[in-house]
Amino acid sequence: MNKKIILPIAIIAIILLAILTANFSGLITLNNSNEYVIGSIMPLSGDAAAFGLPFEKTVNLAVNEINENGGINGKQLKVIFEDSKCTNKDAVDSVNKLININNVKIIIGGICSGETLAAAPIAEKNKIILFSPASGSPDITFSGDYIFRNTASDAYSGKKIAEAIIKNNQRKLAIITENSDYALAISRVFKEEYKKLGGEILIEEKFNSDVTDFKTIVTKIINTNPDAIYLIPQTPKSLTILLKELKENNYTGQLYGNEYTRSKEVLKDYATEAEDIIFAEPEFDENSPLTKELLDKLKNNNIDLSFPSYQTKVYDSVYIIKEAIEKCKTDRDTDCIKNHLYGIKDRLGTDGFLTINENGDAEVNYQLKIIKNGEVVIYNN
Repeated sequence: MNKKIILPIAIIAIILLAILTANFSGLITLNNSNEYVIGSIMPLSGDAAAFGLPFEKTVNLAVNEINENGGINGKQLKVIFEDSKCTNKDAVDSVNKLININNVKIIIGGICSGETLAAAPIAEKNKIILFSPASGSPDITFSGDYIFRNTASDAYSGKKIAEAIIKNNQRKLAIITENSDYALAISRVFKEEYKKLGGEILIEEKFNSDVTDFKTIVTKIINTNPDAIYLIPQTPKSLTILLKELKENNYTGQLYGNEYTRSKEVLKDYATEAEDIIFAEPEFDENSPLTKELLDKLKNNNIDLSFPSYQTKVYDSVYIIKEAIEKCKTDRDTDCIKNHLYGIKDRLGTDGFLTINENGDAEVNYQLKIIKNGEVVIYNN
């Protein structure tokens, strides 16, 4: 065969191979002019699925609403979910897959702070928007120019609890902390504030996420005779075991906790053990019209409502991304989307009014709540 003929054929073959490779690698999503494709990393298995699965359903509720009402700029919205399992490694694997295989430019998540902190450098390097509706670690504040969240920093949570404990004249405290980015960040901020206010940390016991026996830890904690104990677990499951062990060891002092205190795992089977626990969660008004409307929708769709103050943020995050794509008329221009997100000021959503500051953080406060007769009520000390 003539070499002049062979060369064009070879070039055509290479082009065809490249197209096929792109299709099989997931890049075909870019060429579908009828939809915008974004990603999401959430814990969909393991103990953290207790909140990851309801959050996934909340995202899908928002997506279905958007698509049923004409989509975005006439296109449908599609979300590719990856199971980040509340671990740094799985978060890295998930975000790499979404960026390199699915070619997404926008990712909702992570949920656990460790997920977001692990994914942030990859997203930042690739100029990918990473928008977390639930990660509270103070360390996320300075994690990158393309990293955003519409939830409050846990710096506010730790400070709020510290102020409450001091106000209750409990100046000798014991802490039980899970060895995770989320829990350690809260503990760090809390201890700084508590000591500044005149409190003393008698002991802090840390446990790894796979620990299920807290007998030794609880015994050590109780033996220090603290005025109160602050529990900072990563999942509801760890909290339920801690509550059970404290009860069995006849601890009757004041307990403080985090937002997992209101989970259905705790309130359904451990309401007695959880009675009078004081905890902090992001501030929101359950009775405001938009919030109440969303909570009713979630209930009517049989979506677990254990974490309403976060589910409003998860739901709003989808609509915030929708508005950014509409404004930029594309999901590919992340500089335009980034600038839109930095410009959000007093946006009214189901979670209330949202302003995003120069660090990509939401300007949101925490509020104190307490378990009374198995119900969550506002705590006023």
